[in-house]
Amino acid sequence: LESSLLTQPWAPVRLGEAAFIAKACFRDWGYVLLVSDLSSVWHESADTQAVGQRSKELNKRLTAPVSSFLHRLSSLVSPLLAGQPDAATSFSCHRAPGRLSVHVKSELSGLPFYWDFHCSSAPVEMV
Repeated sequence: LESSLLTQPWAPVRLGEAAFIAKACFRDWGYVLLVSDLSSVWHESADTQAVGQRSKELNKRLTAPVSSFLHRLSSLVSPLLAGQPDAATSFSCHRAPGRLSVHVKSELSGLPFYWDFHCSSAPVEMV
């Protein structure tokens, strides 16, 4: 996934009131996300096990295969990266030293859908 991410272009995004650049790669077996404010770079990689665990924690009322959650995440993040965020989806963030949490609120099958990307400082070779 990380090698696929290197070929992706950076895109300007707004996460709440903050401006960033970001890129992401979603596959059936996980995702990787890179976010930067031009002075720091954060990343998160998650495989199907991590996605499955987090989806159970954040979306107790939703039961779906991990692939459905990955597809939903991709369908929420891709328009954001394309500069056409879905009005029904909100993105916000919280910064802490060496960390960036990106919070997503949306819907899936008529139920609330939440996701938190837990990003940490990216190693230099990822940038």
